[in-house]
Amino acid sequence: MTGTFFLPGEAPDAGYVATRDHPRNRDGRELCEKLWRLYARLADPNFREDARASFLQRFWEMYLAVTLQHYGMTLIRYGNEGPEFFIESGERRIWIEAIAPKQGEGPDRVPDVKYGAAIAEYVPVEKILLRFTSALAAKRERYLAAVKKGIIRPQDGYVLAVNSRGIPRANISDGVPYFVQALLPFGPVTVIVDTSTFEISDTFRAYRPSVRKANAAEVSTRTFLDPESEFCSAVLHSGVDCANHPSELGGDFAVLHNPQAAVPIDSSVFEWCGQLYLRDNQLHTEPRRTK
Repeated sequence: MTGTFFLPGEAPDAGYVATRDHPRNRDGRELCEKLWRLYARLADPNFREDARASFLQRFWEMYLAVTLQHYGMTLIRYGNEGPEFFIESGERRIWIEAIAPKQGEGPDRVPDVKYGAAIAEYVPVEKILLRFTSALAAKRERYLAAVKKGIIRPQDGYVLAVNSRGIPRANISDGVPYFVQALLPFGPVTVIVDTSTFEISDTFRAYRPSVRKANAAEVSTRTFLDPESEFCSAVLHSGVDCANHPSELGGDFAVLHNPQAAVPIDSSVFEWCGQLYLRDNQLHTEPRRTK
């Protein structure tokens, strides 16, 4: 597949148009074209056309693939069905599926950031967490369909690569990233104060097994402790877009390993990422190893 990433003409995605046409977005435009030259061979036939309406999603697929290749992974595209691509690890495949969730719709939609506010703005944490839980639930259905068709085999690993740039405030948290709080029941920081001395006697994270939707339905935040999630070996998270990214490819990548995974992934596969594990009910972090 040849040609430039950006196509002429109208497009429904405002970010696509702004990056393509605005003089101030030259750096972002050049990054997209560079990624496209490296990714084109893996792209599906409608990739560039789809980018007109889903710019962040398509940017994320390119950025993710180029980053994985940069760190020595050989990506193989199965076809136009199933996850984007897989890598081979020994005698099994590790499928990697990219998703860039948006703000959502209706009463559970994450509101836009209000710039210039005189006071600190409320962060709708539960709405943010719902965007992550919804993303995993949607991809679980696609995973099961791919298994039924014989695309994904029982011995294969599966990594969901989530880009949260499209969710306002999702890259800001109180120590435990929101994508982790959506999959493991780490709740808000709780402080116990001695009322006689007003000294803090203890600080811990509350146990939060679920969050509530606007219609009062409870959605589990124990996903990585529930059997239904064993299909997902790990979640890879990033918050990049063409205007916001570290100088080094994948510099903000973090991988949360699923303690209930049917097919766990060895830490060496993603050693260049920050990695998170749940051990003895504690969240353990391993820093990324640079090349």
